[in-house]
Amino acid sequence: MSQCLDVINTRCSVRWFRPDPIPEETVRRLLEAAVRAPTAQGAEQWFFMAVVSEEKRREIHRLLRKAHEHYATSVLLKPYSPGAVAKWMSRIDQGMYAAPLYVAAYLDLRERIFRDEYFEYERLMAVQSLSAAVENLIIAAWSMGLGSVWIGVPVFMREEFDKVLTPPEKCELSAIIALGYPAEKTAPRPRKPVEQVSKII
Repeated sequence: MSQCLDVINTRCSVRWFRPDPIPEETVRRLLEAAVRAPTAQGAEQWFFMAVVSEEKRREIHRLLRKAHEHYATSVLLKPYSPGAVAKWMSRIDQGMYAAPLYVAAYLDLRERIFRDEYFEYERLMAVQSLSAAVENLIIAAWSMGLGSVWIGVPVFMREEFDKVLTPPEKCELSAIIALGYPAEKTAPRPRKPVEQVSKII
């Protein structure tokens, strides 16, 4: 138990990776960890695409830059200043988020289990299940010495990412996780005190 909590409590997002390839067996173990997550109604409404091809990874990194720029300038209530955007884009150009492995996490509702009038709830539960699977994946990665960062901004450009990834039809991109061996030391960021965000009744 203490080992599990140590992994959870020491994990932090990693944005700079060494170029060392990740062994195929390790990739498989990460995906196996993902699909062991809790899944609403046992439906497993998820689909994962592990990207190791250098050409595909280059394209994804290019799109990640574009998606982050869109997020910083058009999505936020308080957009970044031009100087801050330029600095961020420069860091991405220098290799931030460039990883030897990307895992694209898709919502897969091709096989429905709720009636149409309850679709909103089915979709919500599927998102919850997929999120649990991504958490499993990044915790498993950390336990194996791999860093990761959960990237949500690809949802603003699903069609462009799908052109590169070619997922099954009717699967909806929810996130891309960049994974690799950390290129620099990182430390967990502080969180709000548990007393501030929870209540025992």
